[in-house]
Amino acid sequence: MEKNRIIPQMFDVKPVDETGDLDWQKIQSIGGYSQCTGDDSQGRIFDGQAAVENSKEQPLQYEQLQANTYILGQPIDSREAPILHESDYVQETAVDVLLSQVELEKQERTQQQALWLEKEMEAEARAQKLQEEIAKKVEKIKQKESAKKRWFGNGNTADYFSWHDLLFPKKLSFQFDFNQSLRGFALVALFVALSVGSVAYASKGLGLKGKVLGASTDGLANLNSAVNDIAHQNFEGGAAQFADAYENFSQGSEQLDSMGGILLEATRFIPFASKVSSGKNALEAGRHFSAAGKSFNEVAKVAAGIKNPIDMSQKMDVSLLDVFRIAQVSIGDAKKELDLAQENMDRILIDDLPEDKRDKFLLVKNPLPDLRSAMDSFLNNSHIFTDLLGGNGPRKYLFLFQNNSEMRATGGFIGTYGLLDIADGHVKKFFIDGIFNPDGQLRDKIVPPIPIQKISASWSMHDSNWFADFPTSAKKAMQFYEKTGGPTADGVITFTPTVMQKLLEITGPIEMTEYDVTLDAQNFIELTQFKVEVDYDKQDNRPKKILADLAPLVLEKLLSSKDLVTVSRTVQAFLGGLREKHILFYSENPDLEKIISQLGWSGEILPASKDYLSVINTNVNGFKTDAVMEEKIDHIAQIQADGSIVDTVTITRKHSGGSSQYEWLNKVNADYMRVYVPKGSKLLEVSGQTREADKSPLDYDALGFARDGDVVEQENSMTVDSLSGTRIYEESDKTVFANWTYTSPQETMVITYKYLLPFALFRISIEEKEQADSYALVAQKQAGSFGSEFVSHVTYPTDYELKWSFPSEAENVGGELRTETKLDTDRFFGAVFAKQ
Repeated sequence: MEKNRIIPQMFDVKPVDETGDLDWQKIQSIGGYSQCTGDDSQGRIFDGQAAVENSKEQPLQYEQLQANTYILGQPIDSREAPILHESDYVQETAVDVLLSQVELEKQERTQQQALWLEKEMEAEARAQKLQEEIAKKVEKIKQKESAKKRWFGNGNTADYFSWHDLLFPKKLSFQFDFNQSLRGFALVALFVALSVGSVAYASKGLGLKGKVLGASTDGLANLNSAVNDIAHQNFEGGAAQFADAYENFSQGSEQLDSMGGILLEATRFIPFASKVSSGKNALEAGRHFSAAGKSFNEVAKVAAGIKNPIDMSQKMDVSLLDVFRIAQVSIGDAKKELDLAQENMDRILIDDLPEDKRDKFLLVKNPLPDLRSAMDSFLNNSHIFTDLLGGNGPRKYLFLFQNNSEMRATGGFIGTYGLLDIADGHVKKFFIDGIFNPDGQLRDKIVPPIPIQKISASWSMHDSNWFADFPTSAKKAMQFYEKTGGPTADGVITFTPTVMQKLLEITGPIEMTEYDVTLDAQNFIELTQFKVEVDYDKQDNRPKKILADLAPLVLEKLLSSKDLVTVSRTVQAFLGGLREKHILFYSENPDLEKIISQLGWSGEILPASKDYLSVINTNVNGFKTDAVMEEKIDHIAQIQADGSIVDTVTITRKHSGGSSQYEWLNKVNADYMRVYVPKGSKLLEVSGQTREADKSPLDYDALGFARDGDVVEQENSMTVDSLSGTRIYEESDKTVFANWTYTSPQETMVITYKYLLPFALFRISIEEKEQADSYALVAQKQAGSFGSEFVSHVTYPTDYELKWSFPSEAENVGGELRTETKLDTDRFFGAVFAKQ
């Protein structure tokens, strides 16, 4: 064999052994000379032309040079630093790549001979010049981006979420090292299976990095600018920015598509190379988000054109129904784009993202299914919302303002009411007045529920919310309103002062010069109560007038706001009120009522297949003392050896009034307490109650009073426990235990119920097999309550094995499962047990 023979280019990959060194057996197998000695065995790279000229004197060097430079079937001349272009790099990514290249050159420099010194100095000077140019560009980009707000508005949320971090994190580009990756088995298998053309494709992909990065960065800047434009009511600018973002993401995606769609998708399943696919899907997700944003921009544009809907003096160019109809089309378009974005995001491998960016990625990805589901629900029920807004004819809604300082079953005493007229999305009339004005027009005489007879001889609208099931009480209020001469309402909406407090936190102080008072979230309850109870015009005799005057002022300030932050806070305040049952809805439209029920806004008594508990306090002549009452509910479910379950419920109520400047807070809290438990529960014992005889103050039959069917059915089925005086009856498919309790100022009242549940565990026997059974409790909050402290205990026999429990943070010690929480919304507790 000739010593100066040049080894043919027959290697698709660098011929290395399992350690990564050159495999000279492979070289020898195709005719290469495999002997090497001296420093040449270190794999140093020499000038190709010099090697040819000196091949007779240094054959080993040249043969080794040829083998060492066969990477992906292409010789590599590493004498020259790569030619870098300014457009290939942006921001800190460019600096990272450059510094890595400089560091690599420094390492190689220490191993090269003296003949390389001149070229190394040239390369270093070139790198230094490039670094200076890139530093200038990075500074320009930083200055440009610092002038823009990040996604979601005010900049102070940039650390929480960034479109740039999501769609193009620093390491989500093509910065993986092919030389190192080739040592992995998966990539070797990939390139062996692919054609030589695919090798060129991969190299082309690296060359496109600058174009893809540039398009991605521009697209992200467009998205940020679009949101900033919407926040400042620049909807035309927002639409243009969303369109530009779409175009930029599309360009970046097309650049990758030019590499070959099939191979690009295949990289998703290959370690290391999957980052290429993740980058492609990130660009596609950005494109679809941009299109969805453009659709939402149209909704915001139309909504901004609505004037204050409660100011009847304004002529509204755009109605709520107009907004809804446009939203219906735009949300449909946005939903299609978000569906496609979801598909792309599902293809992005979380491991391809830097660890510090993964949480931010999930913050966007995880809520997408719920958002899309909500949009589906909106679109599928659009006809219902059209009816709600008067699209099928005028609609009237009865508003009831319930004072939760004086608790009643569905949220509080009804002191003020309102009537909203809406047609074709336009509010025609919104009238607010004190409740006793229509009640004074009631001519029908109806027997009230027995406990109410202590304070009212006749039943009327202000006491109509007697039933804990809100749909039942809402129907009663509508019936009473009709009997006073009012129109037939299509639905009922209730509010408590807690909602007004949350809204005042958003609006800030409201000056009411007529009453010589400025109301805010802190003084609202006390000052309005003072104006209602004491400081009102006795001649006019409208103590609730201040509330009727305040509500329009607050709503006007909120609804006329064009600030998206204010709009967002207002929406959150209403959603919080719905979740915590300070706002309730009822609709006579069965389809709409079904939706309200599914959303948990109906205030209905919840069904429960196993254990259930709801404590309903009814303030009867107890003044406004519920504002200073603290309540704790302790629930213990003891599972017996035979599977039966005995519940013990202890309710502790503490009165912190007594020294207040407001006299109504220093009174005794009189409470007709009802405890709702599973239907069929058997009362075992009660302690702490006050026994009172049921005796009507009037002979209602002789006076010709009418009787309500639901009240009659309830009271006719009622029994009184001879030992405790507890009233027991059924309501809303539940058994109810009812007693009077009284709590004086600075005192604490404790009442305890013990009862046997109507079901048991492990009643079905399976021989020689492990059985599983479950216990569950639904603890339902009373609408309008401030949120009781709630503790749940579940004790179980020693031969039970706990397999699962909810919530997950429940403590399980010594055969007792314990959970402590606040009953500010409905709660669920559950456990699964197994035994032999």
